[in-house]
Amino acid sequence: MSTHTLQSHWLPACRVEELRRKPLAVTVLDQEFVLFRTQAGVHALVDRCPHRNVPLSGGVVHGNSITCPYHGWEFDGSGVCTRVPGLCSFKPGEHMNAAAVRVAEQDGFIWIKLPEEAPAAEGESAPASLPFMKDPTLYSFVWKTAVRGTLLNAAENLLDATHTHYVHAGLIRTDKNRQRVKACITASGSGVEIEYSGESGQAGLISRIFERDRQTSYGRFLMPGIAQIEYRSSKGLTLLITALMKPTSADYQDIYAIVTVKRGLIPGSLKKLVITPFLKKALKQDIRIVEVQQAALERGGGEDFHSTQADLIRPYLEQLMRGRIYSSRLEKTVYLHV
Repeated sequence: MSTHTLQSHWLPACRVEELRRKPLAVTVLDQEFVLFRTQAGVHALVDRCPHRNVPLSGGVVHGNSITCPYHGWEFDGSGVCTRVPGLCSFKPGEHMNAAAVRVAEQDGFIWIKLPEEAPAAEGESAPASLPFMKDPTLYSFVWKTAVRGTLLNAAENLLDATHTHYVHAGLIRTDKNRQRVKACITASGSGVEIEYSGESGQAGLISRIFERDRQTSYGRFLMPGIAQIEYRSSKGLTLLITALMKPTSADYQDIYAIVTVKRGLIPGSLKKLVITPFLKKALKQDIRIVEVQQAALERGGGEDFHSTQADLIRPYLEQLMRGRIYSSRLEKTVYLHV
């Protein structure tokens, strides 16, 4: 997968709460940036002072400027150098400015727009929306993890139904309790969704404890790296799991795992306490298999994959990550034994 496609999208840099009073260093697609907050809002610069190339993230914020920790050069939120303490007479010059990138706060996350090496993706004037994060009827909690593997392989792992019988044997599904399930695939814009129906309930421990009235489940992906699994019953949403992936490099992803449940008589904090150990165990199993896969790819000289019709999500992920936009809605229905 080319990183040029990802650079045409807004990418997550961090959660809003991760950026405090001190500047924050973040790495996205092997490029280092510094985030800092002033009264004017959040700013993002390339983490490199133009004077002697020291990281600005090691400096401090004063007023509306960030100060380099080496010689005290100061830069405003747009990267313009506003002060060089050693000069008796300061005259601004473009060669003294730090490089700025676009930044936005939305849905509890800070997003950045990297300098574009490819045409901007259609509809990419703003970061992808996470509406469930501000829905008052829902309760969401987040934890951060990481995986050594490509964004494509990590996303496929989360959204693929056929690995759960083995990687999560007994926790999500079991091989001896497969069901014939209808899978309706819809691709539109910069995303794809698979609706699964006919599975009365997964055979694993998580389903037996937390689900009693399964009707429909969904797997969906939205560029540049939002993968979701959703379970619904006759009463509506049962569980929504969202993986927001930040590509630190082509082969390493920071992952914000967002778990969303309906608010109700049972407090969300109690639901979090009960469900977290199970989901973290499943996530740990997924991370392990993706990292085993990545190590094998590195030893073997790269990917040599062979797919079947059971690999529902992979072709769409590959097309999306090559930059395809589905200008017209595509629909397809298949059946699987899951």
